[in-house]
Amino acid sequence: MKNKIISIIFILNFFNSCTVSKNIKSNQTNGSWKAEFEELNGKEELNLTKQANSTVYLSSKIIANTGSLKLLANKKEILNSQKVNHTKLELDNNLKIQIIGQNANGSFSLDYPIYENKKINIQYNKNIELLALASFLIYYDDYASIPDEQSFTIEGKDIKVKDLYAINLKIANEFKSHLNSKNLQVIKSYFDKKFYAQYSNFLLSIDNFPNAKVKEGNKFLNEFTSIQDAENFTNAFNNFFTEIKFNEFLEKYHPYYERMIFEVSQNIPKDNFITEMEHYYGKKVAHYNLYPSLTLGFSQGFAVGDENMIGNIFACFSKPEKINNPEDLELGFNNEKALRTVCVHEFGHSFVNPAIDKVDSKIIDDKKYFFEPIKDKMSQQAYNDWKICLYEHFVRANEVIIAKLLNDNQKSNEILKDNYEKRSFIYLPQIIEKLEFWYYNEYFEKSYDEKVKEIINEME
Repeated sequence: MKNKIISIIFILNFFNSCTVSKNIKSNQTNGSWKAEFEELNGKEELNLTKQANSTVYLSSKIIANTGSLKLLANKKEILNSQKVNHTKLELDNNLKIQIIGQNANGSFSLDYPIYENKKINIQYNKNIELLALASFLIYYDDYASIPDEQSFTIEGKDIKVKDLYAINLKIANEFKSHLNSKNLQVIKSYFDKKFYAQYSNFLLSIDNFPNAKVKEGNKFLNEFTSIQDAENFTNAFNNFFTEIKFNEFLEKYHPYYERMIFEVSQNIPKDNFITEMEHYYGKKVAHYNLYPSLTLGFSQGFAVGDENMIGNIFACFSKPEKINNPEDLELGFNNEKALRTVCVHEFGHSFVNPAIDKVDSKIIDDKKYFFEPIKDKMSQQAYNDWKICLYEHFVRANEVIIAKLLNDNQKSNEILKDNYEKRSFIYLPQIIEKLEFWYYNEYFEKSYDEKVKEIINEME
């Protein structure tokens, strides 16, 4: 059962002003309703009160062995075209859902979760900006010494590598006098232990530098050997913030940060894919955050979050074209395709990876031979492990399906073609077929996580 039953199960001849039913078995919760009946004549009703900025995602399975059985929403019939049907209904007004039977012998199953129409929060984070700057300064000499003639081709254009880091180098040059800072050396000692990005969730969980403090019970303290170790790390950043007058830098570069946020906000997906994702995966998350960064090295990015937030920190995707005039900037975030990937693909990992992590390792290991035909192609894309390859297959399969759910068949086909033909994700067709079968046939019997386990176990 997807929800805890909060009403009793009853078997009786049921009469009211609308309905005459015979031998009905009914289970109703705050988000679902299932019933079986020997005979249903009349209607059963469910009334939902209007809620601003909210959507009901009605999933229905209507079976009439004899007679007729119809499902209506505000008197408009919802066609029973699939074994399981999924219908989005806005809650701008009160909503009445009706089951109307005429000599009907059968059953119905309804799920009707309500989703807030969430928006993606786009903001930079001061702590993350200092974290990324510290990392760049530690390796400043490597970036600054990139030969001017070194270049490679992107989308048919020859681009100098150094130009890709233009905004990073511009910012780092503001702080060249602090390359030998004792505080930076302390920070480097922590980066030597762990990749610097692993400290991101911790930095998002504390107050802004230079006033950050470590509190007992912080859920990201496992990044450190002790609370004292975490305090030493935090104090080094507090002191470094003050030493380099980072607040003055943030004020000076305010137009740059404004432009960065603008470029990102103009290029995130316009469709409400979050509702589709949450319904499809069967999980709600309170917040979706994007943290674009000016100090993070070109094209870098990584996921952050917890049970209440899914987020991504990322640098520019394209060469920054205009970086010197604060009134005329092009900072490299104006990339719709890349931002769709960050939103739909990277957010998808937060749902998919935990589902695959629940699968018994023996099942995954038993299918490891599927990795051999694509190992070289996957390794070229930095997917060097069979389990990681599974993560990527399922995320991409879900991208294809969610694009369809958003009625963007062209995008769906593009994603499938690109990943199957050009990136060697050869198991996508069978995964997509089985996930779609689940969604339109088995949705009430199995969760997404259970179907993932089944698909991996039955790979062929």
